[in-house]
Amino acid sequence: MGKPEIDRTHNQHYVYREIWSDDFSAPVIDLLTGGVNVLDVGCGPGTWILELGTKYQNSNFKGIDVFPLYPSTIKPQNVSFELHNILNGLPFEDNKFEYVIMRFMMFALSLKEWESVINEMVRVCKPDGWIEIMEDDLVLHNMRPRTGLLMKIITDELKRKGVETVITPYILDFLNANTELSNIVNRKKFIKLGKGDKKGELHLESLKWGAKSLFESKHLFENGVATYDELIEDFVQECNEDKEQ
Repeated sequence: MGKPEIDRTHNQHYVYREIWSDDFSAPVIDLLTGGVNVLDVGCGPGTWILELGTKYQNSNFKGIDVFPLYPSTIKPQNVSFELHNILNGLPFEDNKFEYVIMRFMMFALSLKEWESVINEMVRVCKPDGWIEIMEDDLVLHNMRPRTGLLMKIITDELKRKGVETVITPYILDFLNANTELSNIVNRKKFIKLGKGDKKGELHLESLKWGAKSLFESKHLFENGVATYDELIEDFVQECNEDKEQ
């Protein structure tokens, strides 16, 4: 984990802000303004939590992650970070936080790990609090040949690692199975990839970065006809060509 991963995570944050026109979906503005305890599970470099900590100074924000990508000194006074592996449980007492959020963890958790992490989020959230999970299913429609090949390679590799590439139905099942939860809402958005639309351009760039992080660029496919990096560039080109038609 280094600067490329930090840059990719920053970019992903702004992509989803553009898509959703906000930094969160839960109805917590009044809570954040008045002052509550907030937990960001798998906070990465802390992009989300640093921005909200600056905006909502009456609230206290805690971020945890297994990698110390977050800043250790330059941060708002109401923001703190903790190095911790969430697979070992969340290191907080029951009913600690009014708002618990987790984003962009599809590649970090296997399917069998999701339920335990969600149940831990519920445990540390107050009974009248809010839990929010934001994830992106790796599903593309109307794929052209090179894009289809790339997606098959990526999907096969992720499944080999135990990662479910269409995770949101499982998340919804795990949430519904937890008897401590109520008022469960599932919101979806579909994005057309490619140039000509800011959301599509940003999301395509985010997918490109994510794809590059899976394999070494020297990895060869199709008996050496193309490298993995070339497949990624073909994918970008096909998406942009489709937007031109």
